[in-house]
Amino acid sequence: MPGMTAYAGFFEVGSPKKGENVFVSAASGAVGQLVGQFAKLHGCYVVGSAGSKEKVDLLKNKFGYDEAINYKEEQDLDAALKRSVYGSLAVAKF
Repeated sequence: MPGMTAYAGFFEVGSPKKGENVFVSAASGAVGQLVGQFAKLHGCYVVGSAGSKEKVDLLKNKFGYDEAINYKEEQDLDAALKRSVYGSLAVAKF
């Protein structure tokens, strides 16, 4: 079921194009980790959020996310998201 939810949510509802930015909340969960991998395979720049350093490391090192944010350690989530995208891309699409 998580695979179908991730697939439908990413390809049918979100339907981003290659090169676009994708943010995944709860990125280390069953659906989120699949959405991130679909997005990477689709050629998107992927940023995820998780609630611990271990989960952030998992997203970046195992699931291939371009960047990950520990939302529990961030004072300003908007600034953290902008920093994650703008700090890593030459051209950001927001």
